Amino acid sequence: MAILVTGAAGYIGRFLVNELIQQGHDVVAADLQAAPAGLPPELPASVTLQLGDVTDKAAMLAIAQQQPLTAVIHLAGLVTMACERNPEAAMRVNLGGLHTMLEIARETGTPRFVHASTISVYGPNVEQPMVEGVTPAEPLTWYGQSKIMGEQLGLYYQRRWGLDFRAARMAAIVGPSRVAVGSATMYTSLILERAALDEPYEIDVDPEAGTPILYARDCARGLAALATAPSAPRRIYHLSTGLVTANELVEMARERNPEAPLTFNTDPLLGPVSKISAKWDLSIAAAEEDLGWKPAFTVQTMADDLMATARAQKRAR
Repeated sequence: MAILVTGAAGYIGRFLVNELIQQGHDVVAADLQAAPAGLPPELPASVTLQLGDVTDKAAMLAIAQQQPLTAVIHLAGLVTMACERNPEAAMRVNLGGLHTMLEIARETGTPRFVHASTISVYGPNVEQPMVEGVTPAEPLTWYGQSKIMGEQLGLYYQRRWGLDFRAARMAAIVGPSRVAVGSATMYTSLILERAALDEPYEIDVDPEAGTPILYARDCARGLAALATAPSAPRRIYHLSTGLVTANELVEMARERNPEAPLTFNTDPLLGPVSKISAKWDLSIAAAEEDLGWKPAFTVQTMADDLMATARAQKRAR
């Protein structure tokens, strides 16, 4: 029995596959393309990446039928700016690809399905703290809209066919060597990584920009917990390491490297948008209570680990 991970060659996917292997699970890893060469983390040597497009049902079904599955963890999809630039592709990949994988799970009798959602399902001016099932999901982006529609589709499969559907509303992913073309929150990773490496970085968001963040290692543990927990009665769960602003990240970076060459050069279009989530208090009580998950890192220890990892990776090149 194995766990199928789509989008396994992506940044979150590679962390997740490594986490699942370390926990003793067999993994079927699938992606549209190979993992980027030389960019950590690498997929484990014991895992062979299967190439397939999640919008191609025949290709994905062939991958899924290689061995019995206990769960599908569906990560494959387009991120923020790719969705804004091409809403048709956002619907085709993020919603259509999810539908493909839900159908495959139903047809193969796979008991559990985990959908990678996002806190971008929320809009501005929401009451705090933010609680799953209580805080209105009113996205302002095509990315967020595609993800909330995906959640509803998965819940439909749960109601109609009994598929044990679960979704993780993930905060902004932070980690070393992070690459995410079109992400509006890359600054959360780059401030710390560039400071660790003494590399200049012009920060394109407002100094008061902020967002709940999710360290990549915490993310992998959270998704693994969601896929393996005996039950997930609330279905939708927040995953977050903590809340931080751009100014706070700069302060943390300079506490660890006082000469860090960091400057703000706010993009006039991105600046106002970057402040929408600056005061979001994202409750993770449901994940703690139902899944036994809580972040292994604080924002401060995350900064220590990320900067140390970035330096170690540079030395290893």
